[in-house]
Amino acid sequence: MECISISHKTADSGEREKFYIPKEKAGEFLSKIHVAAGEECVLLSTCNRMEIYVSGEGNRFRTLEETLSEVSGSDGEQIRSLARRYQGRRALHHLFRVVCGMESMVVGEDEILGQTRDAYLYAKEAGYTGYELNTVFQAALACAKRVKTETMISKTAVSAATLAASEVAHLPMSPKNVLLMGGSGQMGSIILKNLLSQKDVRIIATVRSHNGICQSGGAQVTHLDYQERYAALETADAVISATASPHYTLTAGRVREAIQTPKERLFLDISMPPDLDAEIGRLAHCRLMTLDDIQRLAEENNRRKQQAFADAEEILAEELEKLCKVLAFHRFTQKDAHWKERYADCTAEKLLYLLRDELDSGAFETVLKALM
Repeated sequence: MECISISHKTADSGEREKFYIPKEKAGEFLSKIHVAAGEECVLLSTCNRMEIYVSGEGNRFRTLEETLSEVSGSDGEQIRSLARRYQGRRALHHLFRVVCGMESMVVGEDEILGQTRDAYLYAKEAGYTGYELNTVFQAALACAKRVKTETMISKTAVSAATLAASEVAHLPMSPKNVLLMGGSGQMGSIILKNLLSQKDVRIIATVRSHNGICQSGGAQVTHLDYQERYAALETADAVISATASPHYTLTAGRVREAIQTPKERLFLDISMPPDLDAEIGRLAHCRLMTLDDIQRLAEENNRRKQQAFADAEEILAEELEKLCKVLAFHRFTQKDAHWKERYADCTAEKLLYLLRDELDSGAFETVLKALM
């Protein structure tokens, strides 16, 4: 397997935006990759990473870069400066780390597991995967579930969504009035859930069709038509935008017109592409936080998880070894369809001597114990 990756580790949010491929364009992109590379393929595109996985080891990196250049409008030099390339076992190891949340901006976050599963199933249902990628992605997803069950890496997990909600919790006023845009999406739903667990929070959640008020825990949620969002800015202490909109949900000019009271306001933009006009952060009494700021907040959380990280690496190594054996055996049987007949006359004694000579002492002892 081969993989090309552009993530928060190599590119800032502005650079990542150029390579973000929304779900509605994923099918067309996968088709281009499949035609260009001639292999199975999976696309993983999130706020923090864009990764292409293809089966085999044909050194198709230049082909992948050219296809990505065509779609993103970026030149090959920029792509090569930002992309990391993985092949063979290193590609498998990278995928396992990604799915387990070990490569995430916030180590141990849960969203990446669901995002990877959705990306894989999308490619599978579209007919772009076969034995290799099916086996690899299913093994990676199973490994991630085991890591989350057997280690502490996700027990205190936070993500961009939970960090955003935490920033609201740190605001000094009470109650806190929060305008939430995109609360029905995956990221927005997580933010809403976290806000609802806080005390003295009043949430205005934009919707497309109806109005209403509901109670949940210590928070009150008022539904507001999306078209009226600017009218809610005057009372808002915090504004969170987490939509999949192709255009800005708020622009600086209209925000300036809507705000009458000169109080401190927090604007949180955790979307890709960005939802909020960057000029909002330059308005008086307005503090704007983006995904790059969230990344800095995540660093301390990641340091606290080092032991869990080590435990996860042990599980990952074990599961990766199992996968490599499965793939190696499959390649062997594919090359020789009559391997059973060819080795029918191989005696147990000959096989044991062969294993003794080729395996290390620990592996050979394990085989002998299994035969007893």
